[in-house]
Amino acid sequence: MVTKKVTVTLPEELIDRATELARLAGLPFSTWLARVTEHEVKIQDGLAALQEWEDVEGPPSPDAEAWADEQFVRLESELRPPYRAAS
Repeated sequence: MVTKKVTVTLPEELIDRATELARLAGLPFSTWLARVTEHEVKIQDGLAALQEWEDVEGPPSPDAEAWADEQFVRLESELRPPYRAAS
């Protein structure tokens, strides 16, 4: 992946907290921030894809929603955000 240096302006409290989270994850700040950003991009892309599907197929049935909720709960307990260092 090609990287590009950018300048961002953030509230000081947010920088302090993000720097601490990067340190706790054992990652350089820029790596942690890139992973957080990539994670959010994936979420937004997934939500957009779901909306496109619903525009064509209509909303999911109650059974399909219940199944998806069960899967979400199961996966949420198994997965960790990708911007944290492995234990």
